[in-house]
Amino acid sequence: MSSAALIRAQVEARLADRFPATLTQRPPVEVRIMPTGVSTIDAVVGGIPCGGITEIVGPSFCSTGRKSLQAQLLAGASREQFCALVDATDSFDPRSAQTAGVDLKRVLWIRCGGRGLKTLEQAFKASDLLLQGSGGFGLIMVDLGGISERFVRKIPLTTWFRFRSVVEKLAAPLVFITPCPALGACSSLTLTLSAGQVSWSLPAPGPPAHARLPAGLDFQVEVAARRSFKKPSQSVHSFSAQRRWV
Repeated sequence: MSSAALIRAQVEARLADRFPATLTQRPPVEVRIMPTGVSTIDAVVGGIPCGGITEIVGPSFCSTGRKSLQAQLLAGASREQFCALVDATDSFDPRSAQTAGVDLKRVLWIRCGGRGLKTLEQAFKASDLLLQGSGGFGLIMVDLGGISERFVRKIPLTTWFRFRSVVEKLAAPLVFITPCPALGACSSLTLTLSAGQVSWSLPAPGPPAHARLPAGLDFQVEVAARRSFKKPSQSVHSFSAQRRWV
């Protein structure tokens, strides 16, 4: 045994009785996850972490699949549990969500009516009430996607830390939808969405042109995992939103 190893063994022997917890190796904590309902995302990270914050980032000036991913999350969670949606800009479409499989009877929809910073205040107050009294919600989602980036960037980092400390005590996942990255290290998982490409009903733009209809949108998503959510740190995959014609 080397001299350094011998000194370490002597120090540990002397401190073992006084500080036993310090020298005890703790087993890794298993993080429960909730599937997103999007196979390409679940194949990479398995789902969103419960007891943690997931940030879904997508700019509001183009179609990025934010609403499609939101509907998939609500559809999966509302099959067996009650969900809460804080809609900062009143942009949630119940009909489209129901078509995607969301059980609206199990979704508490909170609509905010302000603008700019006032809307953020309303959304955060509603989120605080949900988190402080949450015992029955399987998913809490806060949609800030329609708010200007300049307002979202003004949110103090202490606000995100406060949300993180509260949600860590809960069994439900907390999801923030933002137009730009805002949570930083406070998020356990970040999904960054980019503009979608239209896929057509016919493989080639041949005649007749009027018979070609948009069949769906293919989106790109960048996955970044942080903190104790031990999954691949970064990857890029795509997912599709199919168009249903009536």
